Amino acid sequence: MIAWNSATFRACTFAGLLLTGAVLAAPQASAQMYSMEGERALHPNLTNAERAIQVALRDLINAPEDFGGNKAVAIVDLRRALLSVRRALFFRLRMDDRHLMEMRTP
Repeated sequence: MIAWNSATFRACTFAGLLLTGAVLAAPQASAQMYSMEGERALHPNLTNAERAIQVALRDLINAPEDFGGNKAVAIVDLRRALLSVRRALFFRLRMDDRHLMEMRTP
């Protein structure tokens, strides 16, 4: 049996507080790591590509002519490219396409 003197009590209390802190902090760290913001921070090249495609898509949509139907084809291709980049970026999150398409797209 443990002799409960003040040193033993303090040691057990300290260990309990450390364990509680570790348990409470772990889900937050894990949640941040597996969030959209966390994935974007981990993969800046994909994030930059996503932004570049969004800018190109917006510029193409705002172009004044249809260029013989090629503008429409290019818009479809850019939207597919944007979806592919988002699939790559959020692969570990196991998100389905419905959530990816709900994100703001020009």
